[in-house]
Amino acid sequence: MNENQIMESLQYISPVSVRVLTPADAEAYRSVRLRALHEQPPAFGSLPEVEPNLSETAARLAESDERCFFGAFQGEQLIGIIRLSRYSAPNEKHRAYLAGLYVLPPFRRHGCGQALVREVLSRAANAPGIRRVNLTVVTQQKAAIRLYQSFGFRIYGTEPETFSRDGQFYDEHLMTLELNSGNDRNA
Repeated sequence: MNENQIMESLQYISPVSVRVLTPADAEAYRSVRLRALHEQPPAFGSLPEVEPNLSETAARLAESDERCFFGAFQGEQLIGIIRLSRYSAPNEKHRAYLAGLYVLPPFRRHGCGQALVREVLSRAANAPGIRRVNLTVVTQQKAAIRLYQSFGFRIYGTEPETFSRDGQFYDEHLMTLELNSGNDRNA
């Protein structure tokens, strides 16, 4: 595909909007999440068969000080998901973690993942007391690693054999991003 064909194909993709998901988004979220778990099993710590049912999913999507789910939409269609969670121990409230990033295949490489990560980092940077955002990523997920590095995340370690699937083991990189150290307001 030449550059003109690429530009023409991008014109047909309407802008992506990102917003906080609510319990009303449970069915769409669960559908995308299950697709992620089936398509990229080593990239997620959960298995499809242990995912919460629809009512439990709706309850999890309720925004709190500890957790917030975001969705990327093209029109009304949910096309990408991500979660921001704050560590729960009182002495760890200065840290948050990003998890569960997934974009439906037809919408990849159009800025959707970037928009989701940007929104999560904006939320974290504006939350009282959060100084650092951590994440883990399977070492084979090269595109995801590049995306996170483009935001300034750095690898600070690798955990061997984090997951196993069908007799194969997968390692994970531990990544971190220091936010503005001026974000010292009490948690």
